[in-house]
Amino acid sequence: MIPEIDSLKIETPILVLGDLMLDEYHYGDVERVSPEAPVPVVNSSQHERRVGGAGSVVANLSALGVPTRVFGMTGADESGDYIRNALSQLGADVSDVIISNDRPTSCKTRILAGVQHAGRGQQQILRLDREESHPLSQDELADCRKALAGILEEPISIILVSDYEKGLLGQEIMEDLLQRAREKGIPVLVDPGRSGDWERYRGATLICPNRYEASTASGLDVGEEASDHARVGEVLVEKLQLDHCILTLDRDGITRISKGGGLRRHPTKVQAVTDVAGAGDMVLSLLGLALASGWSIDEACQLANLGAGLEIRKVGVQPVERWELSAERDALCGLPIDIDHSTEEMVQIMNQYRSAGQTVVFTNGCFDLLHSGHLQLLEAARAYGDVLIVGLNSDESVSRLKGPERPILPASERARLLGALSSVDHVVIFDEDTPESLIGDLLPDVLVKGADYAIEEVVGREAVEAAGGRVETVTLKPGFSTTGLIEQIRSGARSCPKPSEG
Repeated sequence: MIPEIDSLKIETPILVLGDLMLDEYHYGDVERVSPEAPVPVVNSSQHERRVGGAGSVVANLSALGVPTRVFGMTGADESGDYIRNALSQLGADVSDVIISNDRPTSCKTRILAGVQHAGRGQQQILRLDREESHPLSQDELADCRKALAGILEEPISIILVSDYEKGLLGQEIMEDLLQRAREKGIPVLVDPGRSGDWERYRGATLICPNRYEASTASGLDVGEEASDHARVGEVLVEKLQLDHCILTLDRDGITRISKGGGLRRHPTKVQAVTDVAGAGDMVLSLLGLALASGWSIDEACQLANLGAGLEIRKVGVQPVERWELSAERDALCGLPIDIDHSTEEMVQIMNQYRSAGQTVVFTNGCFDLLHSGHLQLLEAARAYGDVLIVGLNSDESVSRLKGPERPILPASERARLLGALSSVDHVVIFDEDTPESLIGDLLPDVLVKGADYAIEEVVGREAVEAAGGRVETVTLKPGFSTTGLIEQIRSGARSCPKPSEG
């Protein structure tokens, strides 16, 4: 069983080394084909910039509250300034990032688009790379060696190497790193480059190649059987003098092969893949954090499997939050899933849905003693989009609105009942009498209420419409209310036919 996510705690920073890049994303819709060439015309509606490469590992760890130091290189340009500032804002120590005059910052621009009227999610249709990949100059090498020596004189819990083979992590730097790390007893985990030329990783604690990379480096096919994995892993462990080789095998999960012949497969459940970008960075991040927190190598592999499964559901490279890992871990262990989130957590979740091009629907209520009228509202609301968020009045709020004898059920139980419905994706409990503030924070695409409200009376309408959303009302079947249900129970009246005699 995977340990509780709360046990992922360290105080000494993790050192992240590797190639820093700037990832740019342009989102839009395709409405026509260009008259100039047979290519789609994308009407760009949103532009985002994120730190990529080794910076993704830093972002992953920062999202989990982990202290980090960064060793990398950027160009003396605006993109490099953005990367250093962004990492610093995440809380990372960027004082050892080298600024080079001999190369520009690596930039990758991705165009994602969908067909608006089809209501489908967006997909990547083009990637444009701007970079120079070549070995370090003598000045760059001298600066890197000096910085690395200084870093390793200070406390470091574990070292994560993210090698995109842009020239930073050549033989000289890796030899220096591995020798100094061995002397100080610091584990070194490597996410290797695609070339398969891995002699520079000799003596690392572990490497975590994917299927293609492992096949290229070993010269062997990586099949689906454990015997195939063992053969490839043993070759790499012996050749590179590793403690472990962690094979990341997409649909086949993760297989650990260790020095001395140890092997264990960690299968993964089938996922709907949105975007595979960032899965390798997530595996490296979680392996490192788990091992630095004192977890066993197999517990670390199970966590990495879990995190990679979450990452491939996201559009682009996005960190996974602790609550997501906790929910996925609890589901895997068969524990009740807590779908109730704070407003802050829900805002982060909303941003992820928006990045995926999904339509988010919001409705609200007390939902005290769930009945078929509630079900009708929730099912109708869910049909307006891809995700339904329910705002739920707290116990204090219900008492103010309905009287001191209400609610019948506490908010925790009402949230659990709502969460058990297939139409409900998330629940947010609010303390105010109305959800106006919550709606203003979330700004859903669609706001739904019962048709007993005029649209002009719907709380939150102005904020939603100002943000480009809309309000929908649902005509509900009359005769269903919690108040009426309570009165029936107290009077002993029946609302269903009496059973026939005989």
